[in-house]
Parts: sequence; structure tokens; C-alpha cells
Amino acid sequence: MALDLKSLSDEEIARQFREGSEKAFEELYTRYSDKLRRAIYYYLGDADDSEDVFHDVFIRVFKHIDTYRDDRPFSSWIFQIAVNCSKNSRKKSARKDSIFEREKAEHREGRRGSAAALSPEEEYIRDSDMVEFLDAVGRLKDKFRMVFLMRYDQGLRYCEIADFLGCSERTAKWRMKRALELIADALKKRGVL
Repeated sequence: MALDLKSLSDEEIARQFREGSEKAFEELYTRYSDKLRRAIYYYLGDADDSEDVFHDVFIRVFKHIDTYRDDRPFSSWIFQIAVNCSKNSRKKSARKDSIFEREKAEHREGRRGSAAALSPEEEYIRDSDMVEFLDAVGRLKDKFRMVFLMRYDQGLRYCEIADFLGCSERTAKWRMKRALELIADALKKRGVL
């Protein structure tokens, strides 16, 4: 009788995969593909690079499942692989195009296409404020930016963020608080707040 993998925890499925079950690997892929794709994209900001890193992560999981320790959440282990692969990709990449630059452009294009009753001056102020905000987020150190994006964009709870990053929930909350402080400071210095 075949095991129902959907009812097993990630850690149990990882054990099954380590014992040779290809179905277990497929289940892990299904459970984590969307989350990892998003996280990698937000880290790198480039769709092509993100997809390459995403595939690299699962190749590493496949090759190195024996290094996974059962006493640690599987989600932390796989997310750490994703962060490390993303950092390596960023170091190799000379491109400066980021998610923040694209969002700035999309924001400006969206404003022009809307029928809002804003004067040109008001529209400029709103656009420039958003540009400043996105720039402030983009200048955060990785550990603060990741928590901010996971909470702000993905709407994850602190316990989920902590699990992904392999840190305590208290640390995740502190990093979010610090990220918000740094963003506010940057916006104050630029006269936005």
C-alpha cells in the first residue's frame, strides 16, 4: 500500500526522499515551488535570474538531501539553500535591474494610465514619494529587506518568517521593527515624512 505523502510533515517526506522515494521529492517540490519562486524573485528582482536560481535550489536539494538534519525544520533548510543560491547569483550578476526599479516604472506607468483627478504637481509628489519609499526599501541590508518583503508583500506571519529564515520569532519581529525604522529615517532625511 502506497503512503499518502500529502498527510505527512515536510520532515517525514524528506526522510522518505532520502530513502529513495521520487514521489517524496515531487511532493516537496509541489509544496515549496511557489513560495521559493516568490522569495527568490524578491531577493533578486529579475525573473530570468530567479528562475535559474530556483532550479539550482532544487538540484541542490536533490543532490544534498543527505545533509539535511531531521532535528531542524525542512522549510528552514530549503530556504537557507535558496538564500545562499540567491546571494551567489547576485554576486555573479553585474546587472543593476531590480524589482524596485521595475516597480517604480510600473507605478509611474499606472499613474499615467489612471483617470485620477490629480494635478500634475500632486501626481509628481505621489510618484516621487513612492520612488523614495521603494529606494529606501532597496537600500536595506538583506536580513531586514527579506523580513520586510515577506511580511509586507507576502503577508506572512512572524512565526512563518522565522521558520523560513531559521531564526526566532522575536528576531524576525525585531528585524521588521528595525526595517521600518530605517525606512522612516531614510524618508525623513529626504523630506518625504
